[in-house]
Amino acid sequence: MPREEIFITSKLWLQDYGYEAAKKGLETSLEKLGMDYIDLYLLHQPYGDVAGAWKALEEAKEDGVLKSIGVSNMTPKIWKEFLPQASTIPAVNQVECNPFFQQKELKALLAEHDVKIEAYQPLGSGNAAMLSHPAVTKIAEKYGKNAGQIVLRFELQEGLIILPRSTNPERIAGNIDLFDFELTEEEMNAIRAMDTGKGKHDPEAPGIAEMLLANYKIHD
Repeated sequence: MPREEIFITSKLWLQDYGYEAAKKGLETSLEKLGMDYIDLYLLHQPYGDVAGAWKALEEAKEDGVLKSIGVSNMTPKIWKEFLPQASTIPAVNQVECNPFFQQKELKALLAEHDVKIEAYQPLGSGNAAMLSHPAVTKIAEKYGKNAGQIVLRFELQEGLIILPRSTNPERIAGNIDLFDFELTEEEMNAIRAMDTGKGKHDPEAPGIAEMLLANYKIHD
């Protein structure tokens, strides 16, 4: 398969933040992937020397080594603090996002700069309450789809980039089979009403940066 038909996303881990460390971390990513460029490269977490790391990514984008750059796990508060430090606006902010946690405030802030939300856990990690919610199951029955497909279709129509994870070939095929139907505005509103405003993860939780660094290292 030609390289240009593959879209590669990778991330810079927290221990490689800072300007010089980020440049080395990117070199490591390229070497491990066996690539001479990466389509989308993200800052994995919004802690530590984010400004230095971002500057390194900006320069790599100017050099063509990175085609697009983005951030992850930035809440509205963290986003507002980050933005003045950035010469290049991120292409995406990869965050937890699904019908139970729709990130409405963040979505509005990002839209001001045409930044997309890239949703991880778009199915709530298989959240049974979400997938069995009457608003979802009623719509699924109407279209002859499963609950997960309804949730993913909702997210696409909301303008999200979705990242459903699966190793099951049938589920992967089902996660792609989303383009032969469209939800009505009434159906969209029914799912919008499911929002609780709360996610499983809190990027602003005290001590989270220290915990991540202590427990997750990708190299010595």
